[in-house]
Amino acid sequence: MNTTIRAEELLDKIVEDIFDAYPSLYERYGENGKIRTREDNQHHLNYLQTAYEADDSQLFKDYTMWLSELLSARGMNEKIIIDNYERLIPLLEASMEKKKYSFFKACLEEGIQVLHAEKNKDEDN
Repeated sequence: MNTTIRAEELLDKIVEDIFDAYPSLYERYGENGKIRTREDNQHHLNYLQTAYEADDSQLFKDYTMWLSELLSARGMNEKIIIDNYERLIPLLEASMEKKKYSFFKACLEEGIQVLHAEKNKDEDN
């Protein structure tokens, strides 16, 4: 039995999970919001893959900081990224081999830590 989740299925699942958890997102952004969320998650996966191929988790941390700044400029906060990353971790486990999953998971966890540190820094100022 093949339990591997394809990228398309993973993207469908993460979008469904996010919009189920936050119905107000659909009310606010509609179908376009789902399309953008899917695109955002494709970018997350692309950056994780690039970091994996380069064996450099800093690439993903840099992407995370850039993403946080971008979303902040659009009136969103780091909570949405943290939630997204936390939702990706268990979904990725079924979609790849262990070594790659371990790297992706570590990158996502480091990204979450960076976002928490930035949030705490902002609160201290």
